Amino acid sequence: MMPRFPGCGPAVPFAFRRAALHQFDGTASVPMLQIIRSTAGSWVVKILFVALIISFAVWGIGDVTKGVQTGVAKVGDRSITPVELDQAYRAEFNRMKQMVGPEFTEEQARQFGLRDRALEQLIQKELLALAAEDLGLRIADDTVRAEVLKVPAFKDSFGNFDANLMRALLQQNGLTEAGFVEDVRSDMARSDLIGAVTAGASASKTLAEALFRYRFEGRTFEAVTIPFNAMPAAPSPDQATLEAFHKDKAVRYTAPEYRTLNVALLETAALTKDVEVTDEALREYYDAHAGDYITPEKRSIAQAVFPSKEAADKALAAVNGGKKIEDVAKEAGVEAVTLDDVQKDGLPAELSEPAFAAASGTSGGPVESAFGFHIFTVTKVQAGGERKLEEVKDEVAQKVRQDKALEKLFELSTKLEDELAGGTPLAEAAQTVGARIVKLEKVDSRGANAAGVAQGADLPAIDKIIASGFTVASGQTGSVEEAGSDAFFAVQAEAVFPAALKPLDEVKSLVLGDWQAEQKQIAARKKAEEVATKLKAGTQAKEAASGIPSALVQNVDPLMRAGAPSAVVPAAAQQTLFSGAVGDVATGEKPTGVVVVKLTGIIPADPANPMAAAQVTQLANATGQAIQDELVLQYLAALRAHYGVTINQTLINQLYRTTQE
Repeated sequence: MMPRFPGCGPAVPFAFRRAALHQFDGTASVPMLQIIRSTAGSWVVKILFVALIISFAVWGIGDVTKGVQTGVAKVGDRSITPVELDQAYRAEFNRMKQMVGPEFTEEQARQFGLRDRALEQLIQKELLALAAEDLGLRIADDTVRAEVLKVPAFKDSFGNFDANLMRALLQQNGLTEAGFVEDVRSDMARSDLIGAVTAGASASKTLAEALFRYRFEGRTFEAVTIPFNAMPAAPSPDQATLEAFHKDKAVRYTAPEYRTLNVALLETAALTKDVEVTDEALREYYDAHAGDYITPEKRSIAQAVFPSKEAADKALAAVNGGKKIEDVAKEAGVEAVTLDDVQKDGLPAELSEPAFAAASGTSGGPVESAFGFHIFTVTKVQAGGERKLEEVKDEVAQKVRQDKALEKLFELSTKLEDELAGGTPLAEAAQTVGARIVKLEKVDSRGANAAGVAQGADLPAIDKIIASGFTVASGQTGSVEEAGSDAFFAVQAEAVFPAALKPLDEVKSLVLGDWQAEQKQIAARKKAEEVATKLKAGTQAKEAASGIPSALVQNVDPLMRAGAPSAVVPAAAQQTLFSGAVGDVATGEKPTGVVVVKLTGIIPADPANPMAAAQVTQLANATGQAIQDELVLQYLAALRAHYGVTINQTLINQLYRTTQE
């Protein structure tokens, strides 16, 4: 028996879905650092309440035929296909790239776990869909229509629903109107289910007030800061002392491993100039890509949607009688929408045929769709056109060269791979296939030389090249790998210079400076211990710090657990004293010195204060949301156990050429 929960309560706001779609028009803003810094626990919650329920990133996937035997995951009796996973992953990746910028890479996406996150979204979507189906949850047509009309991304600058904008967004994301409507329907059912699970979950006033007292309690401190640099310089050390320090701090003075790398590079740019383009090749490419050179017919269409065929028939008769469709729609209490310069495939299938068959200035309908009964008037027709081969010959020739160069690139990369597999030295193999050789002299794993200057900055995928060069043994050559979309490379580690401790004579001045700095730190810490002892005994801070060069005594304004970090009190000392009593003393360090801190007072937070009402309410809301999050996590865990979930990691690894970690 499937786990049952309370009956349908308030639905999770559909705004989650509207916000998700809003991202497609470039107006949404999500701080990148917030995503990157999220913990493993918190990103699950983000999936549930931002992306899972259910992002437009994965809408439309339900139209894809599911393959049971080729699925990347199975949820109950449903299979998630590789196409579904890749669509969801690409949507996540593109959304990240829009937020971060073009520098966001596939490797970063892998590190952030975007693919795993996309798969988890799909799994959770299917779990909720199965549960909603078993419970018989289905949303009525009128309710679906009303929700779609509310989507902010579908509204014009005046706040009115714009069907043209809606269809453009759907088309941009590869969705059909009918498929979209069904996705909205099933999504709303899942949201109702989540709403039932979380109904009534909230934080009590008592809990919120207790949290307020804890978070906003104020504490005052007295701090004595002892700067490291204010301590007297220690006497010059002898040779033995420096040698011991040099050895003890060897990591500081160890040069990284360096390697001299030989890179064989195949690039399409070097191959393009040698490609001969025949008239036959031009014609073949042009014919194969004829659609690229055709401008489709466009039409401007004014339309209105009515709730019944009778109302639509009456309105069409009025339009055919000479009234404007806008006036007729207004009289009927509906809105007329103009779709400017729309292509045939930009309209619903039901509307596209009659709208593109009608002559300019004529009207037609009613046409039934998921939104109601449409009537329309064709207000403008822009005839399509075709650019002949003679007009685009240079453009086509360049594309042919690129294509043939790319074919040649793959052919040569395979030949290079075969040569290397047969034991041919890299230089000889490179000469055979016409690859250029680039030498990177003594670079570290970041690609920099001993002077810290980056090498090979002009090479494609230089980071990948360096990484490959640091995975092979000395004298060995790595496998042939892609460098972006138009190059291949292979790297030989010509020489390896292991990480080594630099001789003392080479870094003596640096070692001496570090030793002297450490002696000052030791002296400052010793003084801090003396001050702490005096403060604990009741000595006043100024008296305790007297005689210490440049010691700074400060009274620190009240700090709160929920407040910003203090510029004076080190975090470790603050944490210790927030669990202590008045008079307690703690010591912490800043980069420039040691700070001795004494707790001088505790200021209770009063949730009954009228000024605190908003913060108490905010805490109650946030805590209530956290409780709801936890309930949903538990519910999904129950669904997972009930329906069963299996992941085909082997297939995923094959699809993305990764290894399971």
